[in-house]
Parts: sequence; C-alpha cells; structure tokens
Amino acid sequence: MLSAAVAAGGASASVLEEVVVTAQKREQSMQDVGIAVTAFTGDQLKQLGYSNAQQVTAMSPGVTTIQPNGPSSYFVSVRGVGQNDFSGDHQESPVAIYIDEAYVSAASGAGFQLFDIERTEVLRGPQGTLFGRNATGGLVHYVTRKPTEDFEAYAEAKIGRFNKRTVEGAVSGGLADGVAGRFSFVRNEHDGFVKNNIGKDLSNGDDWAVRAQLLFDLGDNGEWLLSARAGEQDIDAGFFEHSSARVNPETGLGEDFNGPDLVGDGGSDQTPWQEPDDGVHRGSYNFIGHNKIESQGVTSNFQWSFENFDFVAITDFWHLEKDYVEDSDASPAEFFNFYLRSDLDQFSQEFRISGDSDNLRWVAGVFYLNIDGEFGNGGYAENFFSAALGVPLQGTGAGLDNPFETETDSYAIFGQLEFDITPNLTAIAGLRWSREEKTTEYHSSLVSFDSPENLNVIDPDPLGLGGTYFSFSKAGATSSGMDVSGGAFSPDWAEIDDDLLTAKLELDWRVGEDTLLYASFNRGIKAGGFNAPLDSTDLIDGDPSNGGPEEMKFDEEVLNAYEIGFKTTLFDGLARLNGAAYYYDYNDYQAFRLEGLTQYVFNTDAEVKGWELELQATPVEGLDVLLGVGYIDNVVEDAYQLPSGELVDRTAVLTPEWNLNGLVRYEWPVGAGMVAVQADFTYMDDHYFQLKNSPVGAEDAYTLSNARVSYTSEDDTWVVAAFVNNLTDEEYRTMVFDLAGTPAEGGFGMAENYYGAPRWWGVSFSYNWN
Repeated sequence: MLSAAVAAGGASASVLEEVVVTAQKREQSMQDVGIAVTAFTGDQLKQLGYSNAQQVTAMSPGVTTIQPNGPSSYFVSVRGVGQNDFSGDHQESPVAIYIDEAYVSAASGAGFQLFDIERTEVLRGPQGTLFGRNATGGLVHYVTRKPTEDFEAYAEAKIGRFNKRTVEGAVSGGLADGVAGRFSFVRNEHDGFVKNNIGKDLSNGDDWAVRAQLLFDLGDNGEWLLSARAGEQDIDAGFFEHSSARVNPETGLGEDFNGPDLVGDGGSDQTPWQEPDDGVHRGSYNFIGHNKIESQGVTSNFQWSFENFDFVAITDFWHLEKDYVEDSDASPAEFFNFYLRSDLDQFSQEFRISGDSDNLRWVAGVFYLNIDGEFGNGGYAENFFSAALGVPLQGTGAGLDNPFETETDSYAIFGQLEFDITPNLTAIAGLRWSREEKTTEYHSSLVSFDSPENLNVIDPDPLGLGGTYFSFSKAGATSSGMDVSGGAFSPDWAEIDDDLLTAKLELDWRVGEDTLLYASFNRGIKAGGFNAPLDSTDLIDGDPSNGGPEEMKFDEEVLNAYEIGFKTTLFDGLARLNGAAYYYDYNDYQAFRLEGLTQYVFNTDAEVKGWELELQATPVEGLDVLLGVGYIDNVVEDAYQLPSGELVDRTAVLTPEWNLNGLVRYEWPVGAGMVAVQADFTYMDDHYFQLKNSPVGAEDAYTLSNARVSYTSEDDTWVVAAFVNNLTDEEYRTMVFDLAGTPAEGGFGMAENYYGAPRWWGVSFSYNWN
C-alpha cells in the first residue's frame, strides 16, 4: 500500500507523521532519501492492526509475497524480482530480510509474527553498497524497540473467528546503573480454517516468539546492545485445494479439466480424485501434514564514537530447524506426500565506520557470512510410482529421499560517498566487492519409508537399482542406469568461487524545501547457487535438451537498474506525493521452473519497466486518505519450451501489471477519548503462479478489503478495537502448482491450489504502562 499510515494517538494529521529511516545507514526523514522506500512506525502498524511480516510487505507498491507451501516458506518479490524455489532453505531470496541489521538467509525464517516493533523499512531496487548482504531486488528491514532507562510496558490480547487467541507484550526499564533491559513476547493460536471431511481440520495457528535485550551505556562515546531471540511454530499444514487438470498437447501446459480422462484419448487413465464443489476451504485429506519450525539467535551490536568517525560492529548467530510434510495429492488417496527438512546454522560479522564533514558523508565496511546447512526433500509415493512405472509397489512404502548439504562463505568490502556539489545538489557513489564460495553435496534415492507419517528410511534400495541413483558433489557425479554427464565430469559444477562487483551512482536535487528529485543507476548481483530437485532424472537423463549434472548449478544474475523519482510535500504539510519510474535490464536472471516433479533454477535474460505513485493527505481535520498505484511491465526471455521445441517469453511469477491500494480513516472525539473508523483495500491485477504461465495457474484480478474501528483513551493508556479482514470473503489463491498430466509424465492429473484466509473478524484490547 502506502509509505505512511495512521499513528496511535489523537492527532488528526497523524498519517503524515515524519518517519525516520536508516536506508543509508544514518537517520534521515523518509522524504530526504533518494530511494523508493516504504516505512512504518511501530505505532502505525498497531493502529492498522498488522501483526505479521506478510501484511507489511503487502502494503508497499510493486511488492508481493510468495509462499510456495503456505507457512513453510516466505519470499518477497519486488518489481518482478523474486524467487519461489520451494526445494529447501538453501536458496536465498533476491530480496533480503533483516532484523535489527542481522541478515535472515532462509525463507522459513522470514514469515514471522511482528511484535514490539519500532519501525519497518521496505527498500525497492538493488541494495548492494551499504547493507551486509547484496540483494538485486531490494530489502525489508524490521527494527525492534530497544530497552529504555524509564519503566514502560504494554500488553495486548486479541480474540476472533476460528477461536483465535493472541497475547503479546513487553516490559522495559533500568536494571542497574548504565544497564537497561527489555523482554518481549507473543503467543498466537487459532483453530484450523480448512475443513477436512474425513479427519482433522488444517491450517491452524500455534506459534510463539520471545526476545530479550540488554543495553549497556558505555558513556558519552558508545553503547553495546545484546539481543537474544527464539521462536517456534507447530501447526497442521499442507492444505491444497484439489482441482483436476490435464496437459494441452500443443502447449504442454496444464489446463482445467472436469472429466476423468487425463489425456483425452478415451483410455482408462483416471485422476486419483475428483474434488466435490463444496468450497475452497474444504477437502478430504487422509494425511494430516505439519509444519514445525524452531529458531534461535543472538545479536551483538557494539557502537563507539571516535573523534573523527563512528564505529559499528554487528555479530549475529542464528540457528533454524524445519520439518514440513504435506498431503500433496490433496485427496483421500495415499498417493504422494512431499516433505522438506532443514538444519541450518548461520554466522555473520560486519564492521562499519562512517563520518561526515561540511559537505561530505561517507560509510565503509567489511562483511562476512557463513551459512552451513543440512537439508532434505522427498516424499512417500508408493502409489504414484506404481502408476508411473507400471510396477505393483503397494505396501512397499516406496518414495524419494534427497538429503543434501550446502555451505556458503561470503566476503565483502563496501563503501558509499555523498558529496554536496551545491547546497541543493548531492552526488552519491557506492561500490561493493564480494567473494562468494559455495559447495554442495546432493544425493537422490528411491527408498522405502516406515510410514507416510514417519518418513524413516527402512530400505535404501526397494527397486534394486543399487541404492542411491544419483549423487552430485565435488568428488563427481554418479548414477545407476543412466548417463549423467555425456562426457567428463567437471568438479566446477559442484562449487562456486566468484568475485562480484556491485555499484551505485545517484544525483539528488533539492528543489526548494519541499521537493526532492533524484536519478540513480544501481548494479545489483546475486550469486549463483545449486539446485536440489525432488526428481533429478529430468536434469541428468542424458537428453541434450535437459543437459547433465551441470544443470544442477546456476550462475549469478546481474541487474542494471535505472530509476528516476520525486518526493514532495504539498499544501503546507497536509499532503505528500512520491513517485518513481524504473527500467531493469537483467542478465542471467535466475528463473525457477517446475516440470512434473522436477523443480530447478536456470539462467535467462529479462526486462522490467514500471512506475509507482503514492499519495498521503489530510484534507480536513480528522480525515486521512492514502492512495497508491503500481504498474509493472516485465518479460522473462526464453522462459518456456513448447512441445515443438520453440522457446517462448513469459511473465514473471506473481507480478500483476497493475496493483492499487487505498485507505480512508476518520477519527473524532467521543467522551474522554477518540473514536476512529477505517477501511482499506488492495487490488491485484491478473497474474501467474508458474513461470511457464499455465492456464491452470492463472489468477484473475481480485480486491481484498479490511475494516477496523477503535476507541483510544484520552491519555493513550488503553485502546479497544474491532476488525474484519477480507471483508467481502474473497476467494483468492496465493499459489498454484501445475501438476497436470499422467503419473508417467510426472504429474498427478491435478493442480494444487493454495487459497488465502477467508473472512476473519476479531476484537483486541491493549494497555500501556509508562
């Protein structure tokens, strides 16, 4: 939506409250930064009722959320730059996520609950010269509230539809001379909103998170902040709405189909299930999936001011474990259950110095990142293999098991200069050198599992293929019964050792006190990586069109981004109007495809053009109006190969041509407090969920709307509110997987449809002690 929102309290023009951001590693008004940035204060988020990361990113023009497996993973797409490879947490997103300047590398750790937040910042466009991890698409930064010397605390309780219960709060204050502490927590539960006709309901809520901080006052020159965090989620997940589909022989794309004959030849091939038309949040699931995520982290932020420069050292340790499994066939049949596992350790260290003079400001630093993870994907698939291979495997527990390991070491040196050519004209230049070192070791096996629930391997070779049928590492590539290379194996296919260079040039022109014009060039680079396909046979079967083991690796992508924009304040501060237009020239864009059971990233070129406009105004006392619009025109070249062999261009995933946002809020005094009513909407134009742009994966345009009414006491001590999300009970999909075709073709004869939450109402009460 828009870059400012209604703050708590009784001021009628609070929508235009100045938001201070650190997009350039120093505190500035959002209107003084020549970057397309959307920022919210913690009070604004509270007043709007937003409580998770997905809601925040959805409020920024040109930004969408990608959740391939519902709560299992969370990617952000900015201006068509995104990633939706669901094969594991080893794939980093081109849009980086930060918590208190600490990088979050895994998609499973990015969709967290928001609690006790100071502000959020969404930066659009490549960010490679200041923030620790270079990102081609942009970044989202969540800044938490810090300890205070004076005592303060708050508590909030929320109840709602589906037996929703949420409690959050924080307490802060001085602990000793020069030492302050803060403890924050959130606990969330709700019943499943997906009705299961034959068993337990799905898509419930059950998660918690805590954060403890100590702030040491080191005198006039410095401070040291220690922060520890932990969280856990354990829910019944894996909900997909089943819809029958078959492959169009001319296009090779899945299309909706309501009959039992998959290929239209009058044969006996049947879909495993025909879903009754009884609502998109209802199905028949014989297997109850789950999503279990545990994470713990510690961050140290040390700051010291020397005579001529400031010094910052940020150290972060983070650990993540995930266990996810789903009923992939979304039916009462025991056909296919997909799983993901992660056990990841991350360490990062950043040293940064900065200074300024009369007309010069500068920042320089070094950054190191290590990500070491053990992962796995696969699935219980005895009936699927029986249909695909024509071999009776019922009762064997046959399935796929793909354990793999990846390790990343990244080193970087970066810097940025801002020079005032005149009092109204500023030039900005930045440069970053990075070295990326990655290795992988991947194994794929047909195995027998103990049961669909346990997925413990009891037979590593049920089909007599000699155990693991494909291994890929620096030691080489091996396979049972197929040509994996078409020639000599190169160890370079299983390692990455690259030097990368990102850069920034910008010119800011201050036209009077109220208007900023800017023009910029950004060169963004995202390092290459490795694929971990569920079924690797399509990549390594020796078919020249599919390649060999080298297809398990993809190269770095390079984005040359050109942008012009303006930020202006109108009518003596009663309105703000910001806009930007951009052109992206992509080389070796990292595109993701899903063909049957084979998911993989490959390189191709792409082009993106677009613009954004945001307006915030207070036309009369007590009335706040916010409007936003984003336009994106993008093309991914040679993204899909037709059955004829022709390569055709496609549109990027979850990139609508138009998106619109709006909010109207009115408040007035009642008794000793203030009543506020508000309504907001988000419009998403037509878009696709798969890069091949299958008809079955095309989503029509839709509008989501929400409403809220609140009463705030005169002294801001307490607030009571009622809300309705998805006011019109819109049925909309957040992800679709095209699994059309017969099992022999690697399909299920269906599409997996993941729908957003239905209409949801609730009430909340919060109390502040200061």
